This record gives sequence, structure tokens and C-alpha cells, in this order.
Amino acid sequence: MNKYFIFAAILISNLLFAQKISIKQFEKSTFDDIKPLINYLSQEVLSKYNNEKNKKTYYDNVLRINMLIGNYNLAQKQLDTLRGLYQKDSPIAAVTMGTQHEVFMNTLKNGDSKTNFEKAYLVELEKKYNTLPVKSRIILPKYFEGDENKIKESIISILNKDVIGKDSIDLKTAISLARNYNGYVLVKESFHIAQQYLKRKDEESYIIYDNIKVTTRNNAELTLNIAIDKKTPKPQSTILINTIYSSKSKINDAKEYASEGYACVILNTRGKYLSNDTIEPFEHEADDINEVIDWIVKQPWSDGKIGMIGGSYLGFSQWAATKKLHPALKTIIPQASVGIGTMDYPMSNHVFTSYALRWIHYTTNNKFTDDTSFRNEKEWDSVYRKWYQSGLGFNKLDSISGKKSEIFQKWLRHPSYDSFWSSMVPYKKEFSKINIPILTTTGYYDSDQLGAFYYFREHHKYNKNANHYMIVGPYDHYGAQGDINTNYKGYKIDEVAKIDLDKICIEWFDYILKEKPKPIFIKDKINYQVMGANQWKSTNNLDKFEKTKLKFYLNTDSSLSSALDKKGFKTLQVDFKDRTDADSLLAFEYNVIDKVLPKDNSIVYTTKVIDKPMEFTGNFTGKIYFQTNKKDVDLKGFLYEQLPNGKYFLLSTYLGRASYNENPERRTLLKPEKREFINITNNEFVSKIIEKGSKLVFVLGVNKTPRYQINYGTGKDVSDETIADAKEPLEIKWYNDSYIEIPIMQE
Repeated sequence: MNKYFIFAAILISNLLFAQKISIKQFEKSTFDDIKPLINYLSQEVLSKYNNEKNKKTYYDNVLRINMLIGNYNLAQKQLDTLRGLYQKDSPIAAVTMGTQHEVFMNTLKNGDSKTNFEKAYLVELEKKYNTLPVKSRIILPKYFEGDENKIKESIISILNKDVIGKDSIDLKTAISLARNYNGYVLVKESFHIAQQYLKRKDEESYIIYDNIKVTTRNNAELTLNIAIDKKTPKPQSTILINTIYSSKSKINDAKEYASEGYACVILNTRGKYLSNDTIEPFEHEADDINEVIDWIVKQPWSDGKIGMIGGSYLGFSQWAATKKLHPALKTIIPQASVGIGTMDYPMSNHVFTSYALRWIHYTTNNKFTDDTSFRNEKEWDSVYRKWYQSGLGFNKLDSISGKKSEIFQKWLRHPSYDSFWSSMVPYKKEFSKINIPILTTTGYYDSDQLGAFYYFREHHKYNKNANHYMIVGPYDHYGAQGDINTNYKGYKIDEVAKIDLDKICIEWFDYILKEKPKPIFIKDKINYQVMGANQWKSTNNLDKFEKTKLKFYLNTDSSLSSALDKKGFKTLQVDFKDRTDADSLLAFEYNVIDKVLPKDNSIVYTTKVIDKPMEFTGNFTGKIYFQTNKKDVDLKGFLYEQLPNGKYFLLSTYLGRASYNENPERRTLLKPEKREFINITNNEFVSKIIEKGSKLVFVLGVNKTPRYQINYGTGKDVSDETIADAKEPLEIKWYNDSYIEIPIMQE
């Protein structure tokens, strides 16, 4: 994005919210006499709030403010408009959102509400409930969650800080105060009624077990949450979801599967929910899941058949379960599966990510999840910045965050793919014993795509008859789990990519567990969406993507060319002592389509204009010949298509440590001033039509950022290295017989 446009957008936003509203007559307002101030501010906001660029934000604000002053019909129209804005991307949520406002307004419009508010409210809530589809009913309780005391505290805080003793208030604060007051009124007057009603409805439809404890053979405690549809005949097959993201609302996920005719069990990992054990992510799933399966099959509501589903950590846990495959586990649907260890988390090809510490805090700070800390991106960026600028070792990142983490330190002690990691999931020949049907889902921009493809490749490598399918499209980490973003980081996905992944997964469970037909969508083992072609394709073998490749050499004139020019090299210097770039590195956002390239500590290579369109499907590979003055280096590579309009379309990225390139289980240091090479593998799979008139652009560089550990090249454990190890700048020569290869599909 153009920096002047960013500045202009910020300026407009600042001007919008900097508008002042006179409150001299209300400067002594307290919570007990706040209503006149709220009515006044509501009118003032509506007259001045007219330049908000984000339509969703605008309508979400004004409908609440119109509610406050009794403009119920207008507020309802604004709510309908807001729902329409969400309809395409989140149809279930769009139908449900704002129900708490709608029911409250309809009650107040009802004449009976003055004499018996609760009775009138229940009439309106019942009307609305009966119009909602089952999945919308299931998520409805989350719209009636709120703590009136906390909201009251927020209002009092605003009054003390921005109202009492002041003669004016800015527009942003006025909106915040009005929103908070609207929320306070809703929660205080209606939420307790709705919560009791929805609880009764749940009891009519489901059998809920919300605090079952299972003790394992080694005396660990596990907590289960279970939902069973009362209308479904017993016994029935079970969907098992293993999660570290424990919350009381997870039972809604269980209800969704129960409504599809399955018993659903939420297994909270060891140490979470009601378990008193130590939380140790990833380490116990292989044993614990199988013990819970033993418990499930003994229950009267179980028919002895179990399927698993879930994304990210939940996807990893399904692979953990297959390490000691239970005969009752009939299928898994791992979505966006974490490739634990060196594949993608907590390392990408052996380079540790700073985000690992943030995630550890998120999942281990309490029995549920520490959402407040996790969502505070500004605070975490300040931690990364402080560490980067301090020059301390990566192993001090947790201390800098203010909380030592034994889990983080334990992970750092395992920079190789050793038995610590391989004990968690199937390893090599163990994949040969996995003979259940599997459906993997991932996306081209899924942060755990490398893990998803690792499991897929290893399964097919060691089990030639693997009954394993994949769906992969232009999705991010959440899209690969069904929450598809139709406009992701500047890229508007093709219409055919807007699939109902949740429906396909239910059809898969019905296919395996109920012997119904296979989902029509799944044509072959690998089902992939070709971006720009508005088309899905399928094939039965990843080798198909290796048949035709275009080779491009990294020439000394910065060209990517099929012809190798005379021997030579380009030189790059990186000063690891320079930390003046912290803010710019943290601010840079990697968009799918952008006007700028990530050029820091890199050299850019570009092809000539491509004279005809071609389908790029697969993983780009390469061999980079280089020489450096250090014993190790972390390399990064970004492959883009420069579109005819000059913008850059991100295709795939690579990050890896040279000393592990030959063997992920054993480190082999470089020989300074000697010619070496690194093979580019384990990067993101992608499928896209490269347009006529485009160019391919390869950005090759050295990793140096607050978002990853820094390899100073001494040969010591990288987590122990400090800025004192930087010494002279790293100098690296990229030889021009280095090349990348692009897989091209031919009909």
C-alpha cells in the first residue's frame, strides 16, 4: 500500500474522531445521572459521525446509538444492513448477529412490556428463535454473554477520565460511552431472561454432560464435554474433538455435530478445564486420546465408531492419535494441522518463531485461554522489539515478556527434529500402519500448510495404498477450517472457491461412519482450486506436479533467466548489530497482493515479461549455491508474480537454516569462505494462473527480524547467541548457477 495513501487514511480517521462535542452542561455527570448525557451524546454523534470508511463498523455503531434514543425502526433497518454485509462470508453468523438488540427493541415496541417486561420479552425471543436454523440457534447463547458490573466499571472509568471536569469530549470517546451504556442496559434488563430461556431450549433438545472427568492409567485427569441430540436414535457414532483451546462455549461445537446425528465429545487436553495436571502442549495427546476412546466405546450411547475433526492444534492431535491407532477410530479430518517440530511450528525448517511464546502464554496461562493477552498484538510486538533491540539471546525472550516459560525453554533445547518431536506424531514407517480414510484440508495461505502437506506426503510415501484425500484452496489458517474469507489480504477469491467446507466434512463423516455416498465435491486424492481460473481440479498423485518445470537461473544482472550468463555472483552484506530497523520490520504486513516487496536484507531477481498465460501448480524448488564468512545462515525466499498492473501477487515463501538442510535430525555447519549449497524445499504449495504480461519475481535474502530468532553464524546453539556474536557483518555471495524451478501444468 502506498505510504501517502496510508498517511491520508490515518489523517482522515484522526480528523473524524478528533471532532469535539461540547459537554460543559454535563461536566459533573456521574453514573447515577448519566441518562441525560447519553441522550445528548447520541444525538450529537448521529449528526457528526458520517465519514466512517468501514461500513460494518459504521452500522454496528449507529444501530446501537439509535436504540438508545428510541429510533427502533431505523435501528432495525441498520441491523438488517449490517447482516447483509456479513451474509456472503458468514451466513450462519449473519442471521444470528444482533438478536440481542432485535428482541429487546421489539419488546419495547410491544405495549405489554410496560406492565410485564419479562413476559413480553419471552414472546419476542420465542418468535425470533423459531425463525432461526438449527446452527444459528446453537450459537445464539454467545450473543447473550456479558458482565454488567464490568461494563459499569468501563463507563465509570470513561466518566472519570473524559467527562468529569471537562468541557468537551471527542467523537471516538462519545461513541465508546454510548456503546457501553447500550450494552449495560441490554445485559442488566434482558440477558438473564434470555440465558434461562436458551438453557431450557438446550435441555429440550440435547443431553449435555459438561464436566465429565476421566482418569488415565498414569493418573492424569482429563475433562470431557459431551452433547447428544435427544432425537437421534441410540447408540450412535461419535465425533471426538481434542482441544487445548478450552472454553465453556466449546459445547456449542458439540451441539452442532449432535444436531447432525452424532454424539460429540470435546476432550480438553491434560491440565485444561477441570484437570489439575500440568499443561504440557503436544506431549500427551498420543496416549490421552486413545484412553478417552477406550472410555467412549464403553458408553451406552456409543456404537463403537469414532471420527475426529478440528484445525491447527486440533488437527495435530488427530495425527497424534494415529501414532497408536485405536481400532475404534475410523476416520480423521485434520484441518490446517500443525506440523509439530521443525515443519512449521514452533520452527519453520529449524528457525524458531517469536510467536511461539505468545501462543504458549495464550494456552497455558490458565485453565481456559488468555484471550486478553493473546489479542494484544501491540504489547507482543513491544516484547519482540525489546528483545531485538536488546541483542540478548533468543532464550531470554520469555524473561523479557515478564514471565519465564519452562515450555518455551524446553522447546529451545530441541532445535533438531529429534525424538522429543517425533514421539508426538507418526514417524517414518509408522505412517505405513495408518489404514483409515483421511480427509485433510489446508490453504495456500494457511500458516500450517507445511504441516498438512508433511503428513499427507509421509502417509503416501510409506503407505502406497493410503486412503487419504486433500482439499486445498486460496484459504488462510481459518479458511482451511471452514471460516472462509472471500477477500483475503487484497485478494478476492474466485467464486468457485467459496465452498461450504463444514457441509463437506459432515458428508465425509456420513460416508465413513454411516455408509452414505462419498461427498460429490471430492473427485480425486488431491482437490485444488486454480486461482484466476475459477476452477477446481483434481489428481491422484503429487508427482503429477513435478513433470514439467521451468528453470530460472539467478544471474548477476538480477535477472531470472532460463539461460545462464557467464559465471559470477552477487554479494549481500547483513549487519546483525544494526537494530535501527525494528519498527519497520514489525510494521511490514505480508499481503497476498501488494505494491511493495519485502526487500530487507535481500536481493531481487526478475524474469522477462511472460508472453502467454500458464498454470503454476505445486511447490517451487531450487538449489542456491553460495559462499559466506559464517558457519551458518538462515535463508529466506519469496516468490511473487508481478502482475501487468505492477502489483505483486505472493505465491510462496521459504525460510530455512542452512546447517539443517541436508539432514533435519543432525546439524552440519558450513565451512566459511567455501562454496556451499542449500536445496529449497518445504515451502507453500500454490495453484494459480500466471497472467500474460506478468513477470516472476524472486526475493532471496537472509533472515533478520524480531519475529524469528537470529542466527549469527557462530555455530553455537542459535538460541544462546547474542549480539556480541555478530562481530563483522555477514557477507554472502549468491552464485549465478543457482536456480529455482517452477512447476507448470500442461493439459
